[in-house]
Order: sequence, then structure tokens, then C-alpha cells
Amino acid sequence: MALGPAVPLVVAVGGGLASAFFYLSVTFGGMGALILGYLAPLPLFLTGLWLGAPVVALAGLAGAAAVLLGTSGSMLVALSYLVTGAAPAILVVRQSLLARSREDGSLEWYPPGRVLMGLTGMGVAALLAAVILTLDQPGGLEGLMRQTLARVVEPAFRSQGQPAPDPEAFWVAAVLPGLVAVSWLVMTIVNAVLAQGALMRFGRNRRPAMRLAELELPSWLAPLFAVSVAAASAVPGTVGFLAVNLALILAIPFAFAGLSVVHVFASSKSARTLILVGFYMMLFLFGWPILLLVGLGMIEQWIGLRRRFSPAAPGQEDE
Repeated sequence: MALGPAVPLVVAVGGGLASAFFYLSVTFGGMGALILGYLAPLPLFLTGLWLGAPVVALAGLAGAAAVLLGTSGSMLVALSYLVTGAAPAILVVRQSLLARSREDGSLEWYPPGRVLMGLTGMGVAALLAAVILTLDQPGGLEGLMRQTLARVVEPAFRSQGQPAPDPEAFWVAAVLPGLVAVSWLVMTIVNAVLAQGALMRFGRNRRPAMRLAELELPSWLAPLFAVSVAAASAVPGTVGFLAVNLALILAIPFAFAGLSVVHVFASSKSARTLILVGFYMMLFLFGWPILLLVGLGMIEQWIGLRRRFSPAAPGQEDE
């Protein structure tokens, strides 16, 4: 059904306002508000994956304006919304909706692996920018993280009559930027998947679903990840700090590649749903299976585990 010329504008503004409301809901406090905060990109993805990149760009601007008004003119908060919410949504929507015609007339959509690498590149760029902008700080970005954590917990220590903790005691500061970037990337991906699923449910999607089995990573990623891990283990100072956080970010594509292996393996079994539900429960309850996924992702890139597990692979019977 054709849409009127005013519909994209109304949807864009509405999506931006909803996104801004979710983004600012964290100031209300409580677990429910936190969940809404994580869903802030969802309205942007819904508008963009339905109506295209120009519409999501407009929605992002509308959301930023709403955040600016909702925070009494705080440019920092509005800029944070643009960088962490609107920019990745615009990137994912634009790349996801790229397609070219094959000789048979069908469409070849932009590969999901390249969309994932685009998001990962944004995470790496944000890390590098943060490191560069804090070079004049004592201890650089790591030192700033330690000082910030010390100031955050200081009131709790003083209320109990205990001395303020030494900033050097906060070892988590060494990996905090990478963990924040990982959380942001996962949040963005989850919102994009939810939006695409909802649009497909109502027949409003522009492109078919991105399947994990189609995820392919560039060949240079594994050597770069290995160098980052080695540097994180052997090089001290700012370079080592940068390397360990870079390795955390670069682990995300391999984790999704590993997840694709799990899905392909499960699809070859009669108890597919049970296997996937059990695995996701372990992943969310314990967390450590993420290391298994990263390892599976690297092995997949080297030897192609999905081809071996696929029901259509040679030597296996089709179900």
C-alpha cells in the first residue's frame, strides 16, 4: 500500500520522540527505566528499516532535539544520544538496505558480516578517539577511568566511616572502555534484530531477514585480533591498555560467528529448539559461554565448521 507524503515525516518525528523518551527514562530510576534506556534505538530502527535511511536520519535529529529540550539544553547529553543511538542506527539501516540486481533479476543484499564490521569499526573509532582526547590526563584514559570510579564509590565508603579507596585498586578500569563498547554494540544489534523481526511480522520489512548462517568475516580480522591479544598480554602502558580494549571489541564479530555455528549445528538436529534454548540460558545465566563462542568463531573462519555441521553438507543426509 502506498504511503502519503506526510507519513514518513510523521513516523520519523514520532520515532525520534519515542527514542528520546526511552533514552531519558534512565533518569527515572528503577529496572524498568533501565530496560527502556536499552531500547532507545528500537524506534529508530523501526522507522529506518521500514522507510529507509533518510527517514531514520530525520528521526535521529528529532530525537536529539527532544533530548536537548528534555535536559534543559544539555548539548553533551544530546551529543551522546546522537553518537550512541542515532549514528549507529543510521549506519546499520543505510548499509542493510543496500542491494544490487543479479543477472537473474533477483536482489543481492548487503552482507550481514559487513554490516557487523561497520558497527565494530564504529566501536574501534570511539575507543581511539577517547584515548586521543585523554592523552593530556594523568594516566590517560585508564587513569581517568580509575579516578571516575573512585569518585563514584567514595560517598558509599565515607558513609560507612571508611577511607576513600585508592584509584589504583580499580583494576576493572583497565577493561572498562572495551566493556562499555561491547555492551553498546550488543545493544545496537539486539535492537536492530528486534526491529527487523517486528517489521517482518507485519509485512513492513524492506529486506529479508539476515541469517546468522550467512555471516562471513574478513580474513584480516583474525590476525588483527591475535595481535591485539598478544599486545595486551606483553606490552605495558597505554599501548597495552589500548590493545586489551581493542581485543574486547574485536571479539564481538567472532562471538556472532560462533553463534552462527551453534545455530547451524542445532538446525541439523531434531531437537533444534531445545538445543538453542538450553544454550541461550547458559549464555545469559553464566556468561562464560561467550568465550566458547569467540573460539568457535575463530575456528569457523579457519576451517569452516558450518559447512561440516550443515544438513546439506556432503556426507550428511538431508532432513
